[in-house]
Amino acid sequence: MTVVAGRAKRVLLDTSAFINFAEGGALIQLAGYLGERALVALDVDIEIKRNAVGRFTALKTLGLLRWPPGEPMALPPDLLADADALRRLHSKPGAHEAANRGEIATALLAGRIEDAVVIMDDLLGKQLCRLRSIPRLSSAQLAAEMVVAGSLDEDTGLRVFDAVTPVGIGRSEFSDAVARAREAMS
Repeated sequence: MTVVAGRAKRVLLDTSAFINFAEGGALIQLAGYLGERALVALDVDIEIKRNAVGRFTALKTLGLLRWPPGEPMALPPDLLADADALRRLHSKPGAHEAANRGEIATALLAGRIEDAVVIMDDLLGKQLCRLRSIPRLSSAQLAAEMVVAGSLDEDTGLRVFDAVTPVGIGRSEFSDAVARAREAMS
């Protein structure tokens, strides 16, 4: 299945996507590209606000932009038990009590929203999306898509790509990702 965020009716973003685009210096471009279609889970909103006063102060830009629009989405009551069970199942001993909350909430909410695409980079979230057949892109894939769409220049796209990918992955792999995005968007 070809996934293109620019064609999705709704795009749910996990905290990892915001952090990766912040590290690449592209939060404003991300907001411009996804616009009104962007959604976040309440748990993601809480993580963003916590991270904005800590290590990732660039996330304060989101508040200034008043983006994503609207109120963060709380999990519906019938999904709360599922979310709690998933957190317990995937929590390592001594893990922070909020560990995995954002990706779990995002994946569960996406299953309820028609024509939604998820932007997520964390392993657990990727697995949950795959198990639930939820269309998903990584931040790296979205950066490549945005370059093809003309919403990011190549240097900025590469900075976002570098923020997401392991050391040793570089311009050549980014060019390949842009080519795949170009093919998906044609």
